[in-house]
Amino acid sequence: MTRGHRRHPRGRGWAAAAFRAVLLVVCAVGSTRVAWTAEPPADSAPADAWPLARGSLAGTGRSDAVLAPPLAEAWRRDFEKTAFGAVPVIAAGTIFIGDLDGTFHALALADGATRWSMRVENAGFPSAAAVSTDPATPLVIVGDDVGMVRALDLDSGRVVWTHETGGEVSGGPTILPTPQGPRVLIGSQDASLTCLDLASGTVAWTHSIDDQIRCAPTVARTPDGDRITLAGCDGRLHVLDAADGREVATVAIDGPTGTTPAAADGRVFFGTEGGSFYAIDHGKAEVAWRMGGSAGQAYRSSAAIAAGLAIVGSRSRSVEAFALGDGARTWRHPMRGRVDASPIVIHTAAAGAARPAVVIADAAGTVALLDAASGETVWEFDAGGGFSAGAAAAAGRLVLAGDDGTVWCFRGAADEPRP
Repeated sequence: MTRGHRRHPRGRGWAAAAFRAVLLVVCAVGSTRVAWTAEPPADSAPADAWPLARGSLAGTGRSDAVLAPPLAEAWRRDFEKTAFGAVPVIAAGTIFIGDLDGTFHALALADGATRWSMRVENAGFPSAAAVSTDPATPLVIVGDDVGMVRALDLDSGRVVWTHETGGEVSGGPTILPTPQGPRVLIGSQDASLTCLDLASGTVAWTHSIDDQIRCAPTVARTPDGDRITLAGCDGRLHVLDAADGREVATVAIDGPTGTTPAAADGRVFFGTEGGSFYAIDHGKAEVAWRMGGSAGQAYRSSAAIAAGLAIVGSRSRSVEAFALGDGARTWRHPMRGRVDASPIVIHTAAAGAARPAVVIADAAGTVALLDAASGETVWEFDAGGGFSAGAAAAAGRLVLAGDDGTVWCFRGAADEPRP
């Protein structure tokens, strides 16, 4: 049963007048001071946080969180006359997420209560935020659909700095530690990737490609330094030196894509609008393998990495798992609706053993927990309203935000509700 209405992303983003019309309204309701770690996770999100859209710098969609099935509803929060199209990010007991009608929310993970909110006019938030892990700069970074990037104070939602791009920000930002201090990587539909100083918002460098950037930038750690990978709407994978934005290599793919590459084992894994799923060796700048998806349907879901597999949702109403080594399709799990939401991987605890499991949500409102190795159903839930964006896991909780304006929070069945 739908409790709100779906409001589509506006897709605006080239008029400077719209930037000047933004009205910021901050409602402080409590403190959200974050317990800091030294730097963001490289290839797996820690058990107590989900700081980036795909969890980690490598974009693997993998978490160290453990939940015992069957899951149970901890709470839900209905926001009227709006919709969510972004993945929540989570740090130190707070969920950060913007809606498509211009409100950015900081919610208590324990019960969904509003800690603060920030409102903008004539814009919405289609992309995920990113939470800083630098103790000197406690910020959350988010872009909107008219191209404005904001750094918000974690405790209050106060705007610390802004940066204007020339197009909608569709992919979440990535916060990268560097010798010069933490930096923000953020792509825009104006075809640019910009690297900003986290503390000040000052531009360190900008790199442009031939068409829109809709994905979040991922970072692969290599002996030659950090490499940024972008899958572009220009039909190419781009590999950049994180230090200066210099393009190290490009690899042609079969068409445009807005999916975020997942980096593992010297390769990146992602699907395209043309219905192909790729493994590309970013060091050699060559295609390692390419597989056709089910019925040639487009991939708008980003892949998760677990159990030697790249696991991805398809518009063919299914979830597929490809072997990392050779691309062999290991399993396929049917869903009720198309799967544009990106899967994540958690661990399930049963009989004293932990196994990787995939969390997936579809456009029909199904939320499923699948065994990562086999694709078999572990748990399933009908949320009623559909999902365009995937889940986040942290501190024994699983959080999703739906197309109907509902934020859902689930817990392991053995975990008592928190006061």
